[in-house]
Amino acid sequence: MHKQLRPAARPSVRQLATGGTLGLMLLLGAHGAHAKVLEPGFIITKDNLASVKNDTFEGKTIASMIPEKLEWMITNYGLTIKIANSKKIEMDPKYVEATKKWSKEVKFNPADRTISGWKAGMPFPPETIKMDDPNAGDKVIWNLRAATYGATMDLRDIAWVFLDAKKGYERVQAFQSRRYYMEGRLDGGPISVGDGDISQKTYFVAHYPQDIRGLGTFSVRYNQPDSAKPDDSYAYLKSVRRTRRLSGGAWMDPIGGTDQLYDDWDIWDAWPTKYTQNKLVEKRWVLAIAHSPEVSVDTTQPWSEPQKRFPRINMAEPPFANPAKDVEWEPREVYVVEGTPPAEHPYSKKVAYIEVDFPRPYLGYALDRKGEFWKMFIFQNRPDTGDDGYKAVMPVVGHIIDVKRGHATNWSSNMKSNPKGVKDTDVSLNVLEEVATGTGR
Repeated sequence: MHKQLRPAARPSVRQLATGGTLGLMLLLGAHGAHAKVLEPGFIITKDNLASVKNDTFEGKTIASMIPEKLEWMITNYGLTIKIANSKKIEMDPKYVEATKKWSKEVKFNPADRTISGWKAGMPFPPETIKMDDPNAGDKVIWNLRAATYGATMDLRDIAWVFLDAKKGYERVQAFQSRRYYMEGRLDGGPISVGDGDISQKTYFVAHYPQDIRGLGTFSVRYNQPDSAKPDDSYAYLKSVRRTRRLSGGAWMDPIGGTDQLYDDWDIWDAWPTKYTQNKLVEKRWVLAIAHSPEVSVDTTQPWSEPQKRFPRINMAEPPFANPAKDVEWEPREVYVVEGTPPAEHPYSKKVAYIEVDFPRPYLGYALDRKGEFWKMFIFQNRPDTGDDGYKAVMPVVGHIIDVKRGHATNWSSNMKSNPKGVKDTDVSLNVLEEVATGTGR
């Protein structure tokens, strides 16, 4: 007597999705008869997005690599995405070695969400961050806020371009700026400077146009992981040659008249403990700008030619706020962290998309106090080598786009790490005044 033969069971979507190339082909056959593999150089636009969502690039569907708010920007704000093959990025050997050496000593205290024992490198390597850990979001942000640039961040040629999304270029403001890390230093010298009270110091001074030349700020971030002691922030007014101390809430204020808060400096600039909660939502792949072209600010071009001076910003056609069309986007694996700011903060939520292998944010967005989409952050990053040979991934262009009022403030910088000869005393309130008045370095 013969056994009755049953038809073979159809594989599940999950089995197909994890079944390698053949599984992926079967999956695409089941869910999109016309799905295809896109080639590098293909440009995603609002006109073709719907038709390419099921197409793949580097084995992932386009739909899976475009988060909701990024899709909104394509559909409603004219963003275009030129895709490119992903490239491996190596962090500096000093950073890698410091992570191996010191991360084992880092302790996270769930009671107040602080860390202790960190000296240099990444406090929490990717293999130690677990999706089911309720404190994983805090750990990702601690990685981001620990020094990654070596020792000093030199924001060379930094300038903010003000743009009306419909009308285009309005004006530009240019600054000189540096951030000096007092701990986690990786420039061949001591890993910490001072008595341990200060974490970092930052100054930035306007030098163009003439009507704002000499305006500047200086801030000190204290080594207070619980954020109990607020940053000290000062503003210098050249017109009256006076320094004014700012309130402890200055980190939530706009930078000058821009659309960017001090808290948005690196998409997310605050200690994680300044937020009431930070949730690791997921780990996923997104299209992001990890290799922005060389030269973010072409200083050989005149101020009167903003498109030529700032070539990585699209000022040629509306909306005038997006990355230039030739800038390439590549697949990157990221953590998605959702932060809940304090009640007095302008935002009700901030979400950041941060590289898994090293702490670098690519994308983010903020909701207003009503929970409505308010700002989009698109940052262009680039691997770079500092004056002393230190390798770091630098943010070189930041698109801060207020989608509610149709306005943007995009900054560009030929940023470098570890400029030669910079000392602790070169980033101070006195130096701010010297630079602002033109009497110092």
